[in-house]
Amino acid sequence: DLLIVFETKSLRDTRTLLRDVSLQDAYQFVEDNSHPRLWRLMAENALEKVELSIAERAFVRCSDYHGIHFVKRLQMLDDLHTRRAEIATYFRKFDDAEKLYMQIHREDLAVDMRKNLGDWFKVEKLVRAASGDDNTLKVAWNSIGEYFAERQKWSKAVTYFAQAKSMEGLVDCFYALEDFQALEKLIAMVPEGNQLLFRDMAMKFYSVGLCEPSMEAQMRAGDVKAAIDVCVELNEWDHAMSLAEQHSFQEIDALLGKYASYLLEKEKRIEAIDLFRKANKHVEVAFSYANIARSA
Repeated sequence: DLLIVFETKSLRDTRTLLRDVSLQDAYQFVEDNSHPRLWRLMAENALEKVELSIAERAFVRCSDYHGIHFVKRLQMLDDLHTRRAEIATYFRKFDDAEKLYMQIHREDLAVDMRKNLGDWFKVEKLVRAASGDDNTLKVAWNSIGEYFAERQKWSKAVTYFAQAKSMEGLVDCFYALEDFQALEKLIAMVPEGNQLLFRDMAMKFYSVGLCEPSMEAQMRAGDVKAAIDVCVELNEWDHAMSLAEQHSFQEIDALLGKYASYLLEKEKRIEAIDLFRKANKHVEVAFSYANIARSA
């Protein structure tokens, strides 16, 4: 509020000349009063009038490499409407640029412009209107889903991730929404071989104490030991033993010992004795019976 922008006389005069006289006359005035700011004003005015040779010289005089490169790219375009659309983009008049592209039926260029801007809502609208590329539409849906997820609008994100068939996005959203039934259904939908996603899902289920879906996800990841470890950590010993027997787990003896200790801690001595008997651990069976006799 305490600052005032006051243009110098030469800058005001240049604006007036660019409005009232030809570009050549204004160019000569800037030549006589050379300054980078004046040359930039000249270059931008020449661009708006599609006078590319003058714009290029003016950009050179103000040492604007980006501007020089932009003009050279414009010179390679044959269509005047395309040039005007590119110039509108340069001046950040994106809606004007889109209209120009649509007038010449170059929806693809309009889509590319919106993609470069990260305006995925517009990309979706343009692609739908033009019945365009499904892959582009899928990328747009996924990007919109990420937009809503970043703002923790999980339900809206789910809608777009589902359309994009983005399993990673859906996993994160369902976990954030605490919709574990929907998350469990995804286990069967994730393509085989996506081990990282299966492990991520398993850890999410484990974090809330859901053993069976966590175990299933680890099995889909091809990690029997991790699936058994999940069961042990969550005290689901029946599942752990069943898995160990089904897959001939090499460390089953150690697992039996842990399970038996767990049963004894819970004072389930008969169950522990049955477990020792199945494992052919006769010494442990004898000790267990002796302990029962002492406590009787």
